[in-house]
Formats: sequence, C-alpha cells, structure tokens
Amino acid sequence: MKPDASKYDPRPEYLAELIGSTGLTQAALARKIGADERTIRRWLTGETRFNYRDQFAIECLVLSV
Repeated sequence: MKPDASKYDPRPEYLAELIGSTGLTQAALARKIGADERTIRRWLTGETRFNYRDQFAIECLVLSV
C-alpha cells in the first residue's frame, strides 16, 4: 500500500470507523502511531483535524501492512 493523499478523508466518522477496524483501544492506537491519547479523542470529536499521515498510519494498521 502506497500513500495517496487524494484519499484523505477528514471526517471524524471515517476515523472512528478506521480505529474500530484496528481492534485497538484509543490508548494502544496512540502508542502505535506516536500520538497522545488526548489527541485521538480530539480527532474523534472533531475538535482538531487529523492529517493524512495519521490516517495512512491507521489504515496500515487496519491492513496489518
């Protein structure tokens, strides 16, 4: 899988779907991608936007790449 920024989806709903697909808790996910758990919560509430790099990292976890 190669990064393709044209597939960026900034919706918190999409992120929630991705995170659910990993089977990880927010804390475990945060550790794996090098983010703070509070940051993950802010992304999910729409308080802050995640970037494509973070989306791609989570997609890779989903696909176990």
